[in-house]
Amino acid sequence: MPANLGYVTAEARIFGCYGMSPTVYAITLARPNLRLRMVEVGEGEPVVFLHGFGHCVAHWAPLVSQLAGVRSLMLDAPGHGVADAVDFNDVDLRAWYKEMLIGCLDELGIDQARVIGHSQGAMQALWLALDAPDRVRSVVAIGTPAVAFGARLDAMRFLARPAVGPLLFWLPLPLLAYRNILAGTMGADAVRAHPDLVRATYLATHRAGYPMTVSSYLREMFRGADAEPRRYALSDAELRGLTQSALVLWGKDDTHFQPIEEAIAQTLLLPHSRFELVSGGHEPWLDDLDACASLIAAVHAGYAG
Repeated sequence: MPANLGYVTAEARIFGCYGMSPTVYAITLARPNLRLRMVEVGEGEPVVFLHGFGHCVAHWAPLVSQLAGVRSLMLDAPGHGVADAVDFNDVDLRAWYKEMLIGCLDELGIDQARVIGHSQGAMQALWLALDAPDRVRSVVAIGTPAVAFGARLDAMRFLARPAVGPLLFWLPLPLLAYRNILAGTMGADAVRAHPDLVRATYLATHRAGYPMTVSSYLREMFRGADAEPRRYALSDAELRGLTQSALVLWGKDDTHFQPIEEAIAQTLLLPHSRFELVSGGHEPWLDDLDACASLIAAVHAGYAG
């Protein structure tokens, strides 16, 4: 597994700022054939954290520092941080993530876990809760869950083009330009408040294999979104069939990817759900940590709205 020592060092520094010294270990899977990296802090009930594409495990540090009685298990997404790159061309994303995440739980000896996902990670968390309900105790979906609630994300389509997408992801950018791009997925205030996290994210994503991984993932996601019937977007029937407690957590300024009203309507289809609007952008815990941690703790305590 490639070292990406610059990112590993930056990540450790961020966790240290919140008084944490994570345990880090590799997970090797046979199906899919993949090497991943898990970052663990705390003790208690297992909670798996899935970050969004273009972000990294370090983004979870503020949030997990506020969650008591939790064994936080934060996974590098493929092609990010130190995880293997993946070519997602012609891969069924939903089936692939089910196999991968169940494989991780099996390797960790965990029968059932709570899952918290952000952005693309939120969509993957919802998929797993539907496709392996016996392995998921509850779901927290933070921010627009990719296309799961029907968002079109058309502004990202050029990044899915076979030649153009990887090239654009690979182009070196001045820090100011990168900060401006990241503001769209972190939130402008969060970018200004967390310069060390911006640098860590840059190091996590500017590595071999990242451009191909993300561009091919987006290409397949858009193929599914355009198909008839649509894949990856969750139907009303699927949403009504989610059996676990679910919290959908949304920043008031997170309107770039999907209207808040649409997200509320989709959440209302979930039988045991709660929609909460908090201050901030696409990563609201970076703007309003106390509110987000309190709401998540309520789900873990067994509250279902």
